[in-house]
Order: sequence, then C-alpha cells, then structure tokens
Amino acid sequence: MALAVGSLGVGSAASADDSGTLSVTITDGSTTPTPTPTATGDGGSGSPTGGAGAVPSGGSRPLPAPAPALGAGGDAPAGGGTAPAGEVSIAGMLYVGGLNAAATPAVDPAGGVVDVWFTVRNASSSPIDATADFSMDTGIFPQRLDTVDDVAVPALQPGETRVVAARLKHGGQWTFLSTHVTLTPPESVDGVALTPVTRDGLALMFPWVLISLAVLGAVALTLVQVIRVGLRRAATATAVTT
Repeated sequence: MALAVGSLGVGSAASADDSGTLSVTITDGSTTPTPTPTATGDGGSGSPTGGAGAVPSGGSRPLPAPAPALGAGGDAPAGGGTAPAGEVSIAGMLYVGGLNAAATPAVDPAGGVVDVWFTVRNASSSPIDATADFSMDTGIFPQRLDTVDDVAVPALQPGETRVVAARLKHGGQWTFLSTHVTLTPPESVDGVALTPVTRDGLALMFPWVLISLAVLGAVALTLVQVIRVGLRRAATATAVTT
C-alpha cells in the first residue's frame, strides 16, 4: 500500500469554520487522479486561443512569415535595394555586375578567343531595353584587338537578372588582355535619368608560341654546352696521349 500526499491546503483566506488542519489522503494506487484543466487565453478550454504565439489545432507550432521574394537570380530583393558586392548601380534602376573573362588559345599564333560576360539586373518597375559594347586591348600597350558592338539586351523585366555575353578574337600571344564592356540604358526609366556604365576585366592568354621558343632556346643552349664540354675532354685526352 502506497502512502501519498494528495493535497496540502493552507488557506490564506480561510472560511469561518476552517480550522487550518492538515489533510492527508491515503491511496493504494488503484486509481489515478485526473488533473483539472486550467483555463488559458480566451477560450477557457485548456489550449491557448488567439493572440501572438497561439498554437493552431493539431498541436503544430505556427509557421514563420514568408521571406521577401528575390529577383531573378536570387541576388537581391526585387525592386531595388542595396547593390550586392561587385555590382554597380545606375540610378538605382539597373545593377551591372563585374566583367568576367576566359581565354582559350588557338593553333594560329595570332588567334585565340576570349569569352566575356556580365550580369545586369532590372530594379525598376518597367521593362528596359539596353545595349552592350564589348572590346579587348593588349594589357601592355593600348592597342585595340577586337570589338563586338550593339549586343542587344531586350525587354529586361522588373526583378530579372540576365547574363550578357560575347566572344572576342585575336588574343594572339599577348598573355595579358584587357577587356571592357559599356552598357547603354535608355535615357530615362520611370522618370529617372540614366547614363552608360563601363566595367573592365583581365584575361590571361597562354602564350604557347613564346613558351615554345623559350623551351627550344633552352634546349639548344644546353646542347651547345654539352658539345663544348665534350670537345674539351676530347682535346685533353689527345694531349695526354701524345
């Protein structure tokens, strides 16, 4: 038989006939006391109702508020905002990313191509048409190697991020190539005046002809040294035998 304390009642505001005695209940464990529901909130049924932090029926916790929608590409909220790292703002209407470049050498020593691309994002509330002009110079001397003009960027929708690309030729054996792009937007969008913006990039072209010539020169110099050493040894051996 188990001994349990069922309640300990010391009333702070006892009735007139309450003598303040200690009540002890003895149970053998055959019955389990049923707790009385506690009314909370406005429903009085034991589950919170209404107000912040209320738990819906079924016991699941409330879902968080949905996150703000991202523009195409997921790099920033649609409709403007702070430009992410690497982007340049055009009056808060267009955001132009950095110019990327990847060089591929060719068998032709004067050949070789450079693929260039960048991103442009429309942060306005209107579709925008723009054009891009690409160019490439030698990285040492200001000599123009190739240009690709008037690449169309049509109907860029609000919140859309688009990749604009081109291929530049005649990379040759210059090793360091300087690439450029100028994005020209409309004169104004939603009453805001816009101006062109230029981004620059650097490409490295493997100078296989120059490297091959350098290797051939090193091999030839080594052979000359070996032949000279052999001739000296032969002359020394001849002098000893005579």
